Amino acid sequence: MSASPNTKSGWAIIFIAIFFVSPLKVNAAKEPIMRILIGNDNKARFRGDSVENIFVKGISSNHRRIKSLNLVYKNNQVEYAINNNLKTWYKLPNNFNLIISNNDKRGIWFKNRRYAGELRVSLNDKKLKIINHLKLEKYLKSVVGSEMPKEFPLAALQAQAIAARTYALKLLDKNKLFDLHSTQASQVYLGLESETARTNRAVRSTNAQVLFYRNELIDAVFHSSSGGRTENSGQVWKYQLPYLKSVIDFDQNSTKYKWINKFTSAELEEIFSDLGEITSIQIINKSNTGRVLKIRLYGTNGNKFVSGKYLRKKLKLLSTKFELGLKFNQINQDNKLNSDNKIVENFALQPLPPIPVDYFLLVKGYGAGHGVGMSQWGAKSMAERGASFRKILKHYYTGVQIKNY
Repeated sequence: MSASPNTKSGWAIIFIAIFFVSPLKVNAAKEPIMRILIGNDNKARFRGDSVENIFVKGISSNHRRIKSLNLVYKNNQVEYAINNNLKTWYKLPNNFNLIISNNDKRGIWFKNRRYAGELRVSLNDKKLKIINHLKLEKYLKSVVGSEMPKEFPLAALQAQAIAARTYALKLLDKNKLFDLHSTQASQVYLGLESETARTNRAVRSTNAQVLFYRNELIDAVFHSSSGGRTENSGQVWKYQLPYLKSVIDFDQNSTKYKWINKFTSAELEEIFSDLGEITSIQIINKSNTGRVLKIRLYGTNGNKFVSGKYLRKKLKLLSTKFELGLKFNQINQDNKLNSDNKIVENFALQPLPPIPVDYFLLVKGYGAGHGVGMSQWGAKSMAERGASFRKILKHYYTGVQIKNY
């Protein structure tokens, strides 16, 4: 027999339920605050949108409600100026911690972007660290629009939202100062400018959903385009994770599916100045998906082995999935490169013959990014074919579960 609220025992049961059950639900649903590093420089400027004020905690009480704030670090001292009055500067202690906020949905201007939430500023390693504190879901509305074109199908945007949410939560509170960079070092975050109605919908419709593998958050890495097949994590990083396995990609319509870079002998000599003139290059080995793992460079000052990732960085290539060849550097009457005069297209794992001055190195590549995890262009293609965000995510992340955090 159920107890009635009209009895003492009934009220007691309701009180116990409210006191012991409700707080657990509230705590479980509490939205995390993310800390994103958006600035690391010797100077900074903040302002409200239009004529709106910003509120600054940590400076003189007379200056807390202002239009703009300028900061500069020089001669081991941080100084600030208010309301564009750059003739009058005030000193801050080196252990300062400023908190900048406002009540405007248009956010706070820093550099050429607007940010929601709070901006916190401190001095670390002789640099002004500007860290944006804001709620996870608000952060994601910008990340989805920063990482993926808003024109992509909704299912692809939803898959991106869940991957980005998982990635962020995996890094929450792992470091003392901040959780994530605002660049590709973590995931791209460009502030309020990147929010659109469609990206916001993708975040709202997947609220709190993340990726788990055996009840643990996964490292939900992603990239632009793999060039036909994604890579095993163990070929790119130290560990092979069970959910980051190589799978077929559907990125053939990517704008970066195929690309070509060309380097003259003079350019190579400048890039690898320690080796002198580069006389030949040999690919030592590749992964099963065709990504270059190890290379030998031959120069007039010596030879050395480097990784594919090293060569990608030095030559500013889109990925490590590439082939090497030579072309004769012939100029036609219009002073344009004669691309039909092809000498060699691909040497596979054999060394290139000596690179003469009148030849250039041809790098023919595929895809963009590290190639591990979800392919953004592949997600687009799957969504266009009718795949749901769940199907997309379970294709690129092997054996995962999608559930609320």
